[in-house]
Amino acid sequence: MMRRYAVFFVMLLSMTVVLVPMTQAADGDISGRIVCHTEKLEMIEVGDLPGHIMGVLKQSGLYFASTGEIATTQFTTIFNYINGAGTLTAQQVTTFQDGSKWFINSAGTAKPAKDGKTIFEGTWELSGGTARFEGVKGKGAFKGERIGDLKTGADSYFDVTGTMTKK
Repeated sequence: MMRRYAVFFVMLLSMTVVLVPMTQAADGDISGRIVCHTEKLEMIEVGDLPGHIMGVLKQSGLYFASTGEIATTQFTTIFNYINGAGTLTAQQVTTFQDGSKWFINSAGTAKPAKDGKTIFEGTWELSGGTARFEGVKGKGAFKGERIGDLKTGADSYFDVTGTMTKK
């Protein structure tokens, strides 16, 4: 009899460990880190000012959620920089291991740091998703850095925080 209760307790505990992170991922506070690599870059020198460039880049990488979940992510970013500082807008698609996706639009700024890195910060808005993220909305902020030169396939990371609700 005691063994049956132990099996039942272990089963309940296992379900809690699996289902609670999924529930939290669908509603409430969210945070994590995105680590990505620049795969493709197109830049044009504008010509009006020295160091003025505009461009588009594609990055891919991983999103490490604070819940322990890991997802793949891809960004398409448009930027407008003068001497490494300026604005950016990005569209992001994040795909979780169960196939669920969410779609994020973000806007921010970039500025060069003295150590050769570029510092990013801005805001994001979750515009929707598929499967368990269908009907979600959310928003938050990000901060991060790019390590290395854009022209050589730079790596970046972004720490993200915010809230998400399921309508």
